[in-house]
Amino acid sequence: MSIRSLLLPACVVALAFTAGPAAAQSPTDNPVPGAQPGACTDTNRPSSTFTRGAARRAATGRRHVLRGTARDAGCGVDRVMIAVTRKQGRVCRHLTSAKKLGRRTSCAKRHWLPVAGTSRWSFRLPKRLEGHTYVVRTRALDFSGNLQRAHARRLKLR
Repeated sequence: MSIRSLLLPACVVALAFTAGPAAAQSPTDNPVPGAQPGACTDTNRPSSTFTRGAARRAATGRRHVLRGTARDAGCGVDRVMIAVTRKQGRVCRHLTSAKKLGRRTSCAKRHWLPVAGTSRWSFRLPKRLEGHTYVVRTRALDFSGNLQRAHARRLKLR
């Protein structure tokens, strides 16, 4: 057995560990979906929104689906959340995960619910919500853990 045959496998192994997709990624590259927050570093907050037209279609449509978008300039959007609130005087009723209005509580405490999707998201509003005006807030979280300040719009259901 020659020295060359012994060294070749060690070189191949060394190249396998230094080259390839894992070595090509820097700490600021977009991580794979489902990565833990903090896996990427950036200081930019993500943004999420929905348009007045989307709110109007959700309020008057048969399916009551609210659609919106989210984006992030750095690491990418990890998740988007929504809070639906009906304000009655000084107290509020928040939409719960059971898709019902909860009991009357402080308006400062919001109940955040997950939406389907990230950069293009949708949320199905329950059809049995009463015809009132609701405040809908959205916020996005990126892979580096930056949280958007809540974006709010009014939604009048009929």
